[in-house]
Amino acid sequence: MSTKPAKSRSISFAVLGALAVLPLDAAAAAAAQEVTPTVAYTVTVDRPSTHIFSVEMEISNAASELDVSMPVWTPGSYLIREYERHVIGFAARVGTGDPLRWRKLDKNTWRVDAGGADRVVVTYDVYARDPGIRWSFLYADGGHVLGPNLFMYVAGATDLPTSARFELPAGWRLDGGIALSTDDGFAVEADSYHELIDTPLLIGRFSDASFDVNGVPHRILILGPHNADFVRLARDLKRMVEVCAELFGGLPYDRYAFVFLTITGGGGLEHANGTTIGLGDIDFEAEGDYRRVLGVSAHEFFHAWTVKRIQPPAFRPYDYERENYTDALWFYEGITSYYGERILHRAGLIESLSDPVDMVSDYRAIPGHGIQSAADASFNAWIHHYRRDEASHNYRTNYYSNGRVIGHLLELEIAGRTGGSRGLDDVMRLIWRRTREGATFDSDDIRVACEAVAGGSFQEFFDRYVFGVAEIPFGEFFALAGYELVVDEGATLARRRTGYLGAWFREANGRPVLAGLMREAPAWRDGLSYGDEILAVNGVQVTGLAALYDLLARYRPDDRIEFTISRFGARSIVHVTLGIVPTPVYRLIEVADPTEDQLAVREVWRQLGR
Repeated sequence: MSTKPAKSRSISFAVLGALAVLPLDAAAAAAAQEVTPTVAYTVTVDRPSTHIFSVEMEISNAASELDVSMPVWTPGSYLIREYERHVIGFAARVGTGDPLRWRKLDKNTWRVDAGGADRVVVTYDVYARDPGIRWSFLYADGGHVLGPNLFMYVAGATDLPTSARFELPAGWRLDGGIALSTDDGFAVEADSYHELIDTPLLIGRFSDASFDVNGVPHRILILGPHNADFVRLARDLKRMVEVCAELFGGLPYDRYAFVFLTITGGGGLEHANGTTIGLGDIDFEAEGDYRRVLGVSAHEFFHAWTVKRIQPPAFRPYDYERENYTDALWFYEGITSYYGERILHRAGLIESLSDPVDMVSDYRAIPGHGIQSAADASFNAWIHHYRRDEASHNYRTNYYSNGRVIGHLLELEIAGRTGGSRGLDDVMRLIWRRTREGATFDSDDIRVACEAVAGGSFQEFFDRYVFGVAEIPFGEFFALAGYELVVDEGATLARRRTGYLGAWFREANGRPVLAGLMREAPAWRDGLSYGDEILAVNGVQVTGLAALYDLLARYRPDDRIEFTISRFGARSIVHVTLGIVPTPVYRLIEVADPTEDQLAVREVWRQLGR
């Protein structure tokens, strides 16, 4: 029974475990093996409006020195986020209360001189005001717990069990991806630090529902105001989970939580046994919004296999101190995006797959695809993906969208080589089987799996479309399924009647400001620049964004336009000669007499009959 006063409720994580320390020499190593250090975290929330988590880390049977570190990033979000910057007031003491000496080794590591103490207590606060899925936050009605942003660790002990306890205000609850019991508030067990920090957790006042698949419990948690129909949401998520279980032959976890936050946006973040999805101000009753909920959920849920268990070698185990590099995020995120829509279709939650011609148009409209490969974008995610600027689309590629395109190409190539008897599903099942045997997967390993399923070499395919920036012959790939990619002449002509500038704008202080340019487009070629404030077009004063677009719509290709601009406070004139829209409008049509192989490939690719 809890001994806390009535105003608080003690919520415990009985996640018993050990934290080891790295020995400094052979003698220290031998001594370390003779003891089994244990750790227990206590996280206290007594005034949530201050946005402060108070953390106590109790280590028993400690070695003489302890290096305690805060992760600098969170798995699934490939950016060094410097979580240690939120730490306030680090301190260490022996169990009896006497302070211990410590010093900072680097930006995120504290070395504690335990001095042979049997029990060491480390304390610190974490400031958590900003709502988001990639860090912890706390406000008056609840909060989100992101483990890497809250729990420090002892170097060398992340593979060992660990423990924690939460003390929360009266009326608050805790729930998430770890099984809870009520023997002493709430209790859980985790096998490692990795497991403890890689689970979504909510605290506070939130809505919830449950469903089971194959006897495995699944939780739905929503923090923030919402109008969700839990019966419908549980039914649809359950069907989605069932389809994935059918694909992979079962579920890889013993509990899972879909955590939705309506007080913040930001997409989704995958965890080993759950996901946290920032929805923002969403209307669950609006079909478009609800489709978005299911779409993000399908993508994040598929990560229970891709990247959480099927992993590149650099992620096994994670190094929380620095970047973990892989050239295969095009697979882990892009192929996951490819499957997200297909899972919803197989589950009967959407009527049809998206039109491939939209993919072709979108891909060919981005100049960066001809400069940066999917593998390079994956490897450089740490410096590019979350640090995009106004010119990124001109020089970089997005491993999500590029990987999704590669998913289509692989599906068609594999089905084409095997007469439609095999597809990407077979590759995923093979990769999953090899994962359970201990294998890891970077791009070359994925190539080998494709070769094992389809036969022959995929080296040229990967050299061109994964490691290279070769122009994709979409028509040749679509022909494998008995389709012809053609230009819709009428729609293209109509689209090209208006002159092409190749720029877009935003509004600032009532004035249109140039927000982006396409490389080699007329605006780029003739000297307009990001940040230019548009004052007038051909002498006509521009008073707002809508007025600017109305003016530009009047002009035709080859028209010469005079832009009066303000750049860094100086007024100047830039002349631009408009061009034609470079990307035509495409259509996909069925060939007149498809072969049996083409029809078989079509059935695999377009999921016909499902």
